[in-house]
Amino acid sequence: MRVTLIRHAEAGDDAPRDEARALTLRGRGDSRRLGRALLRHGVGFHLVVSSPLVRAVQTAEIVAAAIDHGERILVSELLVPEGAVSRVVAFLKAAGRNQPETQSIALVAHEPILSALAAALTQRPRHPPLHKAEALRIRLPDGIEAPGTLRWRIDARGRRERL
Repeated sequence: MRVTLIRHAEAGDDAPRDEARALTLRGRGDSRRLGRALLRHGVGFHLVVSSPLVRAVQTAEIVAAAIDHGERILVSELLVPEGAVSRVVAFLKAAGRNQPETQSIALVAHEPILSALAAALTQRPRHPPLHKAEALRIRLPDGIEAPGTLRWRIDARGRRERL
């Protein structure tokens, strides 16, 4: 299974609650550029899952449109910023078991859950925080029990770095 962690793009500070903060114009452009960069590198997803916070949903929608992902985006409370990593790992295990055709999953969320998830999936003590509008690909072995392998990261400028 391939899991791509995507951090939401830049959001404004003009909403009454953090959950309602929407992407700025720059954030929308960065999301579009990130999606195009993923498309140029041949990245597609069988499943896109987003945090319910507005900025993550908007990032997921823009990236999904850029890569021509025609399926519905799943919105899940599992991916809130302070969510439990163990619950996300359990979700990934279940997805692999129950839907073996789900070979590539994108998780669109926030910090600190994304770096904590990257650390858990690679079985490392820590992982540096993802930048806004950045994608990180992790290759997981069957069963997700063995450590995953960091493959690459792509930013909104289209720079791809193999890891």
